[in-house]
Amino acid sequence: MALVTVYLSVLAILALLSLPPDLGRLDDLRQEGLLLAFLVAATVFAVYLTTATACGEIAIEGEKAVVDLAASPFPPDVVARGKVLTSTVFAMLLLLLATPFSVIVAGIRGESLLAVWRAALVTVPVAAALGGTVALAGAVFDSDFARSFVHWLLLLALMVGAGALPPPWNLLSPVRMVIVAVRDGLRVEVGLAALLYALLSVAAAAAIARRVARIRLTFQP
Repeated sequence: MALVTVYLSVLAILALLSLPPDLGRLDDLRQEGLLLAFLVAATVFAVYLTTATACGEIAIEGEKAVVDLAASPFPPDVVARGKVLTSTVFAMLLLLLATPFSVIVAGIRGESLLAVWRAALVTVPVAAALGGTVALAGAVFDSDFARSFVHWLLLLALMVGAGALPPPWNLLSPVRMVIVAVRDGLRVEVGLAALLYALLSVAAAAAIARRVARIRLTFQP
């Protein structure tokens, strides 16, 4: 799959850049943050690719939009759970593929592998929630432009905008969540932020189910 190939290529380049310089000219402050920077980049890429495929911005063979699934014989709640579950599994797959590179970077820098696990633990609920949300947007808006606009607006609002909020609200930013989880561990605030995203997944699934039922009603004689 070309998408996965590009993703792995980017991660490989980032891992290569984490190698120590031959002459040791890189200052200590920059060296200390390389694993964190890599994990943040992996999170951003995983969330983007998950949401982009969920809303149809990036096409994947076999992946169907909510509108297309509304014409299937599956019950609305099955369609809804399937869309959220697809985003969850896809995000987990991307993070699993990133694990060897994360381990290499952690090993090179002598950092704990628990940081890799903590970053993945907070990334999956974010990707699942946002994947379900943009899948819902794809069912609500007919225009490709409108779907892409909602997709990018949501990403920018959470990745950038939420990070500018005062603590602890800035933990709504996936980037900030990963930074705190890697540096300070799974604090209560991080767990609550991840829980909010998990609840958003449930809400998105419920909204998708209602949307599918409504679409089917419009086509009934």
